[in-house]
Amino acid sequence: MGPAGRPTVEFFYCASCPWTWLALARLREAVTRTGAAINYRPILAAWIDDGPERLSDRSLTSRNPVVAAYARKDLQDWARFCGPEIRLPDNWPVTPEWAQRGAVLAIEAGVIRQYAESIFGAHFTEGRNIADREVVLDVAAACGLSGATFLARLGADEAGEAVRRNTGELARRGGFGSPTFFVGEDMYFGHDRMPLIEAALLRSGERPFIAPGEHGR
Repeated sequence: MGPAGRPTVEFFYCASCPWTWLALARLREAVTRTGAAINYRPILAAWIDDGPERLSDRSLTSRNPVVAAYARKDLQDWARFCGPEIRLPDNWPVTPEWAQRGAVLAIEAGVIRQYAESIFGAHFTEGRNIADREVVLDVAAACGLSGATFLARLGADEAGEAVRRNTGELARRGGFGSPTFFVGEDMYFGHDRMPLIEAALLRSGERPFIAPGEHGR
């Protein structure tokens, strides 16, 4: 449970994944409907052993043109369904350590929702390189995060270690990529698991939920 007894979903995420932006759009709606809270846990997928977390990215850049064409169509189909406008940047995929360090500081400042949405938008709508520190500083400033103190903390070991701890914790708990969600100790991977996550949030908040197979019983 989160603040004031609200059900909480832990959201382990890497800002370089377009599927994760789809997840965030759907997660916002799920927590609104369930009265839940989001615990943002910024990670770097590149720090996890190469595995299933890279499959979606590989399919989008596959040497097989048929697979790549369908993967890109599938991403756009989901983008239309979920809302965000997604255009893969020319330099994609990147390792967005600066962006994830900034997320740690945005959490502390209470502006993580605005910051995370702005970072995703900068990367996948505007085509900006969120692995570039100057891009991250510009996005952060628009969220009210700026000045010498912010700049110093962004580059300090503490911010990087927080991202590394989140990534290590995810791996220890059985996670392997972004986006990964936990409701209690139940793990869910991928934006398309959102109906299951929403059902879990309803159960954890002791609100009634009727699964599709239970209608009419």
